[in-house]
Amino acid sequence: MNLPTTTPAEALAIGPEQLEIANAYLQNPDISKVAEDLEVPRELVAEILSKREVKAYIDSVFMNLGFNNRFQMRHLMDSIIKKKLTDMDEAEVGSNKDILEILTLSHKMTMEHMDKEIQLEKIRAPKVQTNIQINNDMAQQGTRYGALLNQLMNGDIIDVQ
Repeated sequence: MNLPTTTPAEALAIGPEQLEIANAYLQNPDISKVAEDLEVPRELVAEILSKREVKAYIDSVFMNLGFNNRFQMRHLMDSIIKKKLTDMDEAEVGSNKDILEILTLSHKMTMEHMDKEIQLEKIRAPKVQTNIQINNDMAQQGTRYGALLNQLMNGDIIDVQ
């Protein structure tokens, strides 16, 4: 009953009970039906399906199987283009406009997919912020520490004895 994934490490991030519920949900996306089939409370199914790691697993499997998989989609588009070219050759009829429309659609789909991947990577990228605070209070108070800071900040040569 377990569905294959292309990234099995994600399956390890969730427990076997969660995996069973996630796989049942992938086969029939109805929480009540999943609860009934697995003979568990509906609330438990809903709770497990709402967990971040379970959602990530379901999304990963969904996007990697069938025509949601970008490689499957690319293969299908290539098959359509080849068939159209073959049909045009065999019939000796057809316009370049037909094949250009298919190629344009294929290109548009590829570019949209790449754009979505870039947006996703931007979201996943860690946000790093560095804050630097310079306190001039000590330098203005006339202490030896303040004088040292002034010398260091001004690039004055310090004679160490």
